[in-house]
Amino acid sequence: MALANRDELTQVLASDTGRLGRVFARHAYGMRAWVDLFAARVPTIDDPALKALVAGVVGDNARHMMLFRQRAIAHGVDPDAYVCPDEGEGIYTRIPLITDMDELLGYALGSLDHFEELLSVYAHAARGEDLEVVTVVRADNERARAG
Repeated sequence: MALANRDELTQVLASDTGRLGRVFARHAYGMRAWVDLFAARVPTIDDPALKALVAGVVGDNARHMMLFRQRAIAHGVDPDAYVCPDEGEGIYTRIPLITDMDELLGYALGSLDHFEELLSVYAHAARGEDLEVVTVVRADNERARAG
């Protein structure tokens, strides 16, 4: 599924790169949710390779959360003040309901694909340290998508 509002998002971020602070805060929230939700699954996984994969997703999201938090703060945005709208929260409330591990991994892969589309837009608006962070997260995201 292609990012429906790519052009609009690109224009909005290009017109005011300070908005990246809010973008970083929003994703720091989401990454924290993924850490909490996927970390809870690790003890229930018997297959060592699958356990390592899910633990890797948790570790990447924890590291990315901290990077994005730092960038939000650098833009004067308090990442802890972010309040996720109900429609966004639906992404996270669905995860605990998924009991089939293949379905859960498919859901995660779809999320990583969507996140890559967003990161590509952010990379166009980002400069300096913002761009460095987006570049690091994109590389990790691509590795996770390929793995």
